[in-house]
Amino acid sequence: MRWGDLDSTTQSALALSAALIVLGALAAWFSFQLQERWPLLVFLIAFFGVAIFLGGFSAWQRYNEPKETNLESFKQRAMFGLQSRQLRGVRSGWTTARDLCLLALIAALAAFMLHSLFIGGDAFRGYSEHGRYFVRLHTAVTEVTPDQWRLNWLFGAAVFTLLPLSLIVTTIAVYRERHDRFRYDDMDV
Repeated sequence: MRWGDLDSTTQSALALSAALIVLGALAAWFSFQLQERWPLLVFLIAFFGVAIFLGGFSAWQRYNEPKETNLESFKQRAMFGLQSRQLRGVRSGWTTARDLCLLALIAALAAFMLHSLFIGGDAFRGYSEHGRYFVRLHTAVTEVTPDQWRLNWLFGAAVFTLLPLSLIVTTIAVYRERHDRFRYDDMDV
């Protein structure tokens, strides 16, 4: 398959993915060379900002897209007395729940990663002993305050709770969208 054979949406997605991989590698290299965390923090803030923007833009575009009609589906609607508004932009409660779960997951993941980078590690790999709290990043152990440790642990718990919930709700939403989209298209005239 050649680059010219792909549609413009696929080309844009592949180009954006390649750009993000290059920028992420560059940020990691700068972070390693400077022995600072700020290049990774800037990259992660930009990455999650772009992800949230594209997700919102995609949802807005899908919600406002014009209805595609053809002669056969128009005949079916006219024959059975269906209005075209019934088929336009099928949006169930599961679709809204999916969007909210994914947005909450992205926000929790961004908060967890940024907070972990800021304090020097994460609480899930860290430990507490004798009233002292430690976070771990690879092999480096850093002592933090109890509030920082608990907040990081809560962010991590939110991520690990929202991930399976988002997968389940997304699966149900995709099934419902497919079911609702092809509900009237299977009628033979």
